[in-house]
Amino acid sequence: MGGSPKKPSPSAADHFDIERFREALRTHSFARMVRYNFSTASTNADALTSLHQHPNPGNLHGMAILAEQQTAGRGRRGRIWHSPAQGNIYCSVVMVQRAGSSQHGFFLSWIPLFSALAVADCLSDQSGVAVSVKWPNDLLIGDKKLGGILCEQTSVAENTVAIVIGIGLNVNADRESFPRELRSGATSLALECGRTLDRAMILADLFYRLEQRMDRLGLEGPAGMIDEFTLRCATLGKRVQVTLEPQGVVQGLAESIGPDGCLCLRPLMGASAADPGSLMEIRSADVVHLRG
Repeated sequence: MGGSPKKPSPSAADHFDIERFREALRTHSFARMVRYNFSTASTNADALTSLHQHPNPGNLHGMAILAEQQTAGRGRRGRIWHSPAQGNIYCSVVMVQRAGSSQHGFFLSWIPLFSALAVADCLSDQSGVAVSVKWPNDLLIGDKKLGGILCEQTSVAENTVAIVIGIGLNVNADRESFPRELRSGATSLALECGRTLDRAMILADLFYRLEQRMDRLGLEGPAGMIDEFTLRCATLGKRVQVTLEPQGVVQGLAESIGPDGCLCLRPLMGASAADPGSLMEIRSADVVHLRG
């Protein structure tokens, strides 16, 4: 990317055209039922509440909740997700697993990764800027964070499991909308490509790609998409640092993605509390990309 990006126009970014969004949808079920509010505490929390209060939660499959801002947005590992009303995307979509599906448990760990893959593909094509995935499901442009995904599972009836896929993306945010401590490590699509983007069209395309990925996962399993995720994953091939219990801080080389979506890490000699050279399978940890 050459030169300094132009500052996006906040006035143009603030308007989300819900009717334009509905007209652009190409999905079968995702976002065909939409709840749209200017402000909410958390779109994921709203989705989970709806699932538990509905007399037939299976009917909520594909329901999407959209908001212009979140007052208590949630990130991975209990973190707060900064969610100002600055022309961004905050949404959640519900997936209800019908009773009797024997494959669901095995595929569950892949949902965050392939959700991130769908979002990265969408944003790259819509903006013309290369978007990558930091394992397991953060979105990056270069080494700056563009967005993240939080998947939450709940049991809603006997033998019925629901997954809420929550997505937070910096689309038309300007630099001043980020808290000072986040400005050096965060970015938005508009800041990177120098123009305000049409959130309605992005979101319609995002739900289509997300539905396609989730349908493929359910029908074919993960094998056919692992190579695509690997190509999008900025973590692979990098020196990283993870914090684990009980090993503590571990530094190593991120080598590959394992059969259940785990990160396969080769600890570096003298750089970790683990046995150097032995391949570790990381399933839940904060991953920091190291320079050099």
